[in-house]
Amino acid sequence: MDADRDRTLRIEIPPCDVQKDAEIPEWTNLDALNGWLVTLPGTTVLHWTGTIDLSGYARDYKTFYPAGGVVQRGPVFTEQGGEGSITYTVISSTPLDPVQVFYQLSGFGGPGFINLNSVSVLGFGTNQQDWNQILFAESEVNVPNINISPNTGGIQQPLERNQSGSLSPTAAQVLYCLKIVMPFASAGVTRMSIPASRVILPGTMDQEPELEYMMRLARSVELANQV
Repeated sequence: MDADRDRTLRIEIPPCDVQKDAEIPEWTNLDALNGWLVTLPGTTVLHWTGTIDLSGYARDYKTFYPAGGVVQRGPVFTEQGGEGSITYTVISSTPLDPVQVFYQLSGFGGPGFINLNSVSVLGFGTNQQDWNQILFAESEVNVPNINISPNTGGIQQPLERNQSGSLSPTAAQVLYCLKIVMPFASAGVTRMSIPASRVILPGTMDQEPELEYMMRLARSVELANQV
């Protein structure tokens, strides 16, 4: 890549620490939410949202060409008394509804994938995204580390990690980040500590031929208006 055009986009995601009694289905101590939000009342699902501002590049009629993506995170994820969880991090060219993303993931799909028909029939996960809207995503399944006994701290270890997304060039003025953490069960869980993380998107920023740029810009506006 040309060093003069190389760009690395980055967004920082804060840590979070929540607590509750084992028999209660939702978090009650939210003093250290730290910018995170409860996704669904009565559950232990949490999410965080943020944006990457590209308006300065858009004013210069420049397009970002992603070359890849990676999620970095702090060393320890804990869930005391829990059975494990799914962590999903996504960068998109349009904002995503965390509740709809929760149902899409629950239906063995996710943003940019085909939804499970039985989930859609119930009216959940119905805002099917265009594949190009999802630039980058990473899912991670975390489960208790059985090599630590007793694991009173609830230290979790990654069981499976997958990446998806189109890595499509974008002329959008803003990119949207969503991180959602979905514990498998709420019963028995007393505390969850989500480590700080960041998303890194290396790529290039360049000007396209006018026709190609206008077509891409029009597509970005069209997708944004579908939200």
